[in-house]
Amino acid sequence: MAKTNFIRFNAIKAYINDVKEMRASDPAIKELIKRVDSLVIDVLNEAQRLAKENKRKTVMGPDMTSALEKYIGRKHLAWQEIAEEIIRQNPTDLGSISKAINEFIQKAKPS
Repeated sequence: MAKTNFIRFNAIKAYINDVKEMRASDPAIKELIKRVDSLVIDVLNEAQRLAKENKRKTVMGPDMTSALEKYIGRKHLAWQEIAEEIIRQNPTDLGSISKAINEFIQKAKPS
């Protein structure tokens, strides 16, 4: 596997010194780098899997967003933000979303 180093030791050390006005031990910075690199690899692997699943050789924004949400977490959106996100989808996905909403409404209706 290729060596990663997505974030640099000196960049982290300088940020802590200059912005946070603190010092950090070398082992603390190395642990952060190790964990962030691992997280970036996991996110990229998931984004790649999603792109391939959709028969693409290009990782697209929605692939990365889904991968980030899977490994980092989801942002809780207000209903207006949810509506905006839904409207941004392509027509095929909008049809699937509409179908899922209709199915949910039918199941939720009292008999």
